[in-house]
Amino acid sequence: MKIKLKRERISSVALISFTDVIFLLLIFLLISSNFITRSGLQVQLPSSSSRQNEFNRNLSVTLTSTDEVFIENEYVKWEDITVRLTQMLVNDPEQVVVIRADEDVPLKKVVHLLDEVQKTGTNRFFIATEFEQERK
Repeated sequence: MKIKLKRERISSVALISFTDVIFLLLIFLLISSNFITRSGLQVQLPSSSSRQNEFNRNLSVTLTSTDEVFIENEYVKWEDITVRLTQMLVNDPEQVVVIRADEDVPLKKVVHLLDEVQKTGTNRFFIATEFEQERK
């Protein structure tokens, strides 16, 4: 009995490694997109030479150069800041309040905004700045 062995070329392209790479890129894109915390409001943040910690659960409070306050991109009157922040912090008290003030805003206004944030009872807040790398 004679056994014939067929020797055929494999004509299909192995796409397994290509799909793995695309899958890993997709996962990386989805994970890294969660760390973007910038809001749609255009403010010029003051620069700082030290890096700040990024937290997962941020509550953004933005003070523009025109003296307008936005909480999570929603306009809020100065009188309603404490009430609105308290409502948002009741749902998740572990949130960190990020103060984003334009660099042209007087310090007096930023301190007033910090006072309003502290009235909510939270001690988890910081002031956002742009990281400025030192030139050598």
